This record gives sequence, C-alpha cells and structure tokens, in this order.
Amino acid sequence: MYNKIYIIGPVGSGKTTLSKILSKKYNIERYELDKVVWNDDNGNVKRTEEEIKILFNKIISTKSWIIEDVGRNKFIDGIKKADITYYIDLPRITIYKRCISRWVKQKFGREKYNYKPTLKSLFEMLKWAKQDIKNKKVKIERIRNNSKKYKILKSKDLKMLEVDQNE
Repeated sequence: MYNKIYIIGPVGSGKTTLSKILSKKYNIERYELDKVVWNDDNGNVKRTEEEIKILFNKIISTKSWIIEDVGRNKFIDGIKKADITYYIDLPRITIYKRCISRWVKQKFGREKYNYKPTLKSLFEMLKWAKQDIKNKKVKIERIRNNSKKYKILKSKDLKMLEVDQNE
C-alpha cells in the first residue's frame, strides 16, 4: 500500500474520481491543489505564492496524502515525496466530452462548481484541457525524472479501479 499518492492529469481526466476512490479504499486524506492555489472561501481569489507554498508544504509534510493536480511545476516536491505518481492519459475526445458534460451538470445544478458555469468558463476549461494535453510529454518526463515510482493510467485502468470500488 502507498501512503503518499500524487495524481496528475488534464482537466476532466478523472483525477477527483480516482482520488476519491483511493481515499476511501486506503482511508487517506485527499487534497485538490486547485484549492491550495485558489481561495474558495474568499470568492475564488488566487492565493499569493507564499500562501501556496505554506499550504502545500503542510500537506506534503504529513505521513499520508493523496494529491491531485494538473501537473504544475511549482508542486514538483510532491512528486519527489510521493510513493507513487499516477498520470491519467486519456484520448483528447474523451477529455473534451468530460469537460462539456461537467459544465452541463454544473450549469443545471447537478454538480458543485468552483466558478460559475458560463459559456466563457466552458471555453476556458476546454482551453485548459487542450493546453494540458499539449504539455503531456513534458509532464510525463517530469514525473519520470522525479518520482520513486510512477504509472501511466489509460481508460481501461481507470475502469478496472471503478469496478473494484463497486464490488
């Protein structure tokens, strides 16, 4: 069993779903690094770099954690301290469909959101997804160079984890 798990993937790749499954399975606290970067209690305002650093270091100094992020370079120490790092690698069309599906669910109040689901926010989410996908090779190389152990997860791997969770 791993005590420190880092999950990286584009927006809409299933990081939150995977982190929830693993958190429940191993009884480990999970953290979304978007919530470290953005202060939801203060109208979704970006924190200062110093605040981000303090919050992040507090998380990675604990004995166990599950972290999810899009793979920002500023959080590389998490990759270094993780027992395992997962990179979620899904087809581009799957990511785009998930982004649109998420936006629709948020728009109609079926899913919680961090920012108001406007048409502008949908296009922004798709833009982030495109950028994350474009930078995939760089992120995977960063993981390879800095992690103790890593695994690239494809659609079939995620489906197996979800099946295991439902049994």
